[in-house]
Amino acid sequence: MEDDVRRVSKAIGDLMRIAGSDRVHAMRQRATGADLTRTEMRFLAVVDEQGPLPVTELGRVLHLSQPTASRTLRRLEDLGLVERGTDTADARVARYRITATGRRLWRKFEAYMAKQLSDSMAGMSERRQHQLAELLDELVVGTRRQTFDAERSPTRRTNASASSGREK
Repeated sequence: MEDDVRRVSKAIGDLMRIAGSDRVHAMRQRATGADLTRTEMRFLAVVDEQGPLPVTELGRVLHLSQPTASRTLRRLEDLGLVERGTDTADARVARYRITATGRRLWRKFEAYMAKQLSDSMAGMSERRQHQLAELLDELVVGTRRQTFDAERSPTRRTNASASSGREK
């Protein structure tokens, strides 16, 4: 059991390193004509998936500081890939949404990544590919549940309050 957990952990780490490597990103850029950083592509993906979001929320989702998120959005806006709109509930808040041009670019990039993955799995039978997809879905659900539970844990909140000098 522990050996399986180690193997899964190592495999996920290896996949993340490969997929996030400069070489793979450069290959994707060349294939799609998308001269964007990995961070900029992640912004397009999130705004496409989740709809218009304020800069603070985008930064939180992508684990980036507000200044970094603002600079990234400004560049994407200058390129015509996202556009700024006003929040209907609070006119002081800007929400960023993907443009048609940004969506086309993201879809092209996403399709190329899917082709890379499909090519990587080509040696597996359809049955094994289906099993892998189901197992990964289960792993994601379990990881989200664990993260959700940990964020709401009284121990975590108490420890966070203690470490920041506040009492509960």
